[in-house]
Amino acid sequence: MPWHPDAIKRPITADKGRSPLGAHNRVNLHVAVSEAASLFGFFNVSGQVDSHFYVRRDGTFEQYVNTDDNAFADLEGNDATISIETQGGVTNPNTEPWTPAQAERLAQLYAWCAVQHRIQVKLATSSALGEPSRGLSWHRLGIDGDFPALPSILAGREQRGGGMYYSRSRGKLCPGDTKIGQIPAIFARAQAIIPTLPAPAPMPNVLEDDMIVILNKSNNAAIIVSGGRSAPVVGWDQYVNLTQTLPSLGVSAAQFAAITTAFPSGA
Repeated sequence: MPWHPDAIKRPITADKGRSPLGAHNRVNLHVAVSEAASLFGFFNVSGQVDSHFYVRRDGTFEQYVNTDDNAFADLEGNDATISIETQGGVTNPNTEPWTPAQAERLAQLYAWCAVQHRIQVKLATSSALGEPSRGLSWHRLGIDGDFPALPSILAGREQRGGGMYYSRSRGKLCPGDTKIGQIPAIFARAQAIIPTLPAPAPMPNVLEDDMIVILNKSNNAAIIVSGGRSAPVVGWDQYVNLTQTLPSLGVSAAQFAAITTAFPSGA
């Protein structure tokens, strides 16, 4: 059960219907719009949003949710996202930077998540399903608003051509312009940290008779596919890639047709 060894561990106990992550595709950075030393009391309420981590201004951090389970900070991206909230954003949210201690901690956490969960080491470029939204990401990539146009890093969901909604609050600044501008340096620092971290435990061997389980969120239908080869259980935002890889897994034409019928609109 992945809990960061250096975190202040405060597991959320409120019943929220939490599920295992379908995949580990990204780490999403946020600002909490709070100066609280902890978000545990706010998060530990049924029906309330929450995040995996919270980083204080001094770099101290709490972990509330196992990184193998979903948190509720990224709306349509919840099933494949590790979320990190940060202290700040109450005054001058668009111009306030992360402190040096926060920036260092964010780099360390992304590096740990990338190694622990084999998350791609790259900057996300949008919230679009698949490759563009993987790696180190930030909340604004999934938020609509009157943000700068590309190629500015400050562009939002609309300016980047759409994708998953990480929030429906139009114009939400999270995490703020100055913080977003710090992300390339945070990523570069993480790249330097990753080679120094111990390798994760090896993944278990996959047997030939394992099955693929696919969930269609629009109707809660699940399909189990057995093929000559196998793949792990996948989340909603891996559907696009799945349709490209299923034929190579030994799935019959009839099985593949049943899958595509269950996903009539693609994603």
